[in-house]
Amino acid sequence: MGRVLFLLSWLLPQVWGNSEVLGRSFLFRCLQISSFANSSWWRTDGLAWLGELQTHRWSNASDKIDSVKPWAQGTFSSQQCDQLQYIFRGYRNSFTRDVQEFAKMLSLEYPIELQLSAGCEVYPGNVSEKFFHIAYQGDYILSFHGTAWEPAPQAPPRLDSVIKVLNQDQGTRETVQWLLSDICPQLVNGILETGKSELEKQDGSHTSVGLIILAVLTCLVSLFMFILALIWIRKRRSYEDIL
Repeated sequence: MGRVLFLLSWLLPQVWGNSEVLGRSFLFRCLQISSFANSSWWRTDGLAWLGELQTHRWSNASDKIDSVKPWAQGTFSSQQCDQLQYIFRGYRNSFTRDVQEFAKMLSLEYPIELQLSAGCEVYPGNVSEKFFHIAYQGDYILSFHGTAWEPAPQAPPRLDSVIKVLNQDQGTRETVQWLLSDICPQLVNGILETGKSELEKQDGSHTSVGLIILAVLTCLVSLFMFILALIWIRKRRSYEDIL
């Protein structure tokens, strides 16, 4: 019985919490995969999600980040979106150039693959947390904390020279800080406003599944209690017969 009650105590917050879409935190995550076959061939692709819903994509063949949903630009104006597109085009070009230079500096062997995960989690009350992590050949090596780059705990010592160069670029560090701390939460809040109806529909489907599970567990608890009651009645009758 205790195990069933434990399952209910875990499930109830999940079911009822998920139904309150706009009262919960939202994670906006951008993923980038950059592959370098050699010093003259490379490609970079990106995707972005709000929770489990994809909102943007960026193909290597395109100079423009595409919105998967019509409301994915949030409440940003066309001028603001154009400015961000310009910034990210510059970022991709400088990223490619920097990787090639660091590969030469550290004598890295090709092929090289880098994975980036960046974004923010927005909580009720306009509070947010930012993150930016980088992996090399699948191993986590680098992250952006506060206003500077830091090595991962298991990063190789030779990465220190790369971090030193990155942290000397104050302009880029300020831009990263601005994008993660200001632009990202603004975009999330804008998407929650412009895409509210679809997000509520998606949450409703999750809630329905949760309610079905809750109903099944409730039936199981009722059945379990009924069985316990039968056992208790039989034991009582046996005890009365003995007396």
